[in-house]
Amino acid sequence: METLDAFLKAHDMVAVLGRDVPVRLLDISSSGCLLESAFRLEIGTHGSLRVLFDGQEFSDDIRVMRCQASAGNGSFHLGAEFLWTMAPKDFSLRMILPKLEGRSLKETRLQSLRRM
Repeated sequence: METLDAFLKAHDMVAVLGRDVPVRLLDISSSGCLLESAFRLEIGTHGSLRVLFDGQEFSDDIRVMRCQASAGNGSFHLGAEFLWTMAPKDFSLRMILPKLEGRSLKETRLQSLRRM
């Protein structure tokens, strides 16, 4: 019990609460993306966005910069910027742009958005 008491009394303890939020990709650029979600997300929410595209998973860290109710269907449009937490890798979501030429983004489904 002493270890648990010391842990609970610590002043520098940090916790993270995560959840999966299904979203749909509406638009993407080299600096961010527009998402549609059934859930409102607070501005400043950080997450890891994962996209399954042509059998490969791409991901990037994002921050929600805008959240607006969508007209008519009860969903929310989320404007998110890509974060530079590390240099983009081969499977970074930013690397998907050249592969999307001539394809419909609306058919691409996102796996999840996690609050960090």
